[in-house]
Amino acid sequence: MLAPLGVGPHRLLEDHPVFISRDIDEARQLVGRLFCAHGLEQTRSAEQLDCHMHQVGLGALSLNYLCYGAEVEITPGCLRDFYLIQIPIAGEAVIRYGSQETRSNPSKAVVLSPHQPVAMRWHGDCAQVMLYIPRTLLEQRMAETLGGTCGPLDFQLGLAQNEGPTAGWCHTVVDLARNIDHHGTSWLRHGAAAASLQDFLLHGLISQQPHNQGERLRAALAPALPRHVQRAQEFIRAHAEQALTVADIARAACVSVRALEEGFRRHLDTTPNAWLREVRLVQVREHLRTAADGGAAVSLHDIAHRYGFFHLGRFAAYYKARFGEAPSATLRGR
Repeated sequence: MLAPLGVGPHRLLEDHPVFISRDIDEARQLVGRLFCAHGLEQTRSAEQLDCHMHQVGLGALSLNYLCYGAEVEITPGCLRDFYLIQIPIAGEAVIRYGSQETRSNPSKAVVLSPHQPVAMRWHGDCAQVMLYIPRTLLEQRMAETLGGTCGPLDFQLGLAQNEGPTAGWCHTVVDLARNIDHHGTSWLRHGAAAASLQDFLLHGLISQQPHNQGERLRAALAPALPRHVQRAQEFIRAHAEQALTVADIARAACVSVRALEEGFRRHLDTTPNAWLREVRLVQVREHLRTAADGGAAVSLHDIAHRYGFFHLGRFAAYYKARFGEAPSATLRGR
């Protein structure tokens, strides 16, 4: 086994090495066996690669530590079969997922979903704890939570490590690696313990990190709504492309306009018009993604007008505030 070139960041899971390598082709091949085939190139020829890969199985998941010791460009394309949560404990990486890009560091992790191309540049001092989750397992867990089928589950790329609801989840993953370093893995041989840990990690990710199934998840977890509010929601979803007024929605829900507005305010903390706009934005996004996936030529103006957005500047502002990108970026990104 090779001796490390330098001190570098403290390496986690050191009692569970997969390999150490100073050869870029060997590192590419060995990491590819564990995750997927990918491109791996050094960006600074003067640096000496010092790649360390460690891994511990957590049931169907795996907890990994990886550092390269030199700046590298990593191009796996679409991950397809798995999700990968990358939590930097040192250094920085630039992550591109589809049309999104973020800088990842000890204050911001990332969730890589399987659906869009991934490209990354890890700086030489970058060291990461990574959680590997099979796609089928996570989507099955999501379907069970929803009480039905689950379509493609696409997470928000950036994952806050030091603030907000995801901070505790990130700290748990890193602390799990530290706990294994101090106490070993004998407790993971107990099936109940491994299953409980796996369920905790999956549920925490699904419930705390924003994703494209968030509306369905909130509906599944929310207390039962009054029947007239449910009727209004069903009517809006089914007729979002039509010219709807609050009076139309109230008639479909069999209540007065005032009762409808009070029901939405009390139980959904919104208004019928705002909820209609949200449904229309989601449906517009699905149309744009479908068109982009199929390579079809579509007009943003036509789709916006079809869903009642006649002020295109305001539509673009609503869309970007809701999804974090312009509608044209969605159309290009796929």
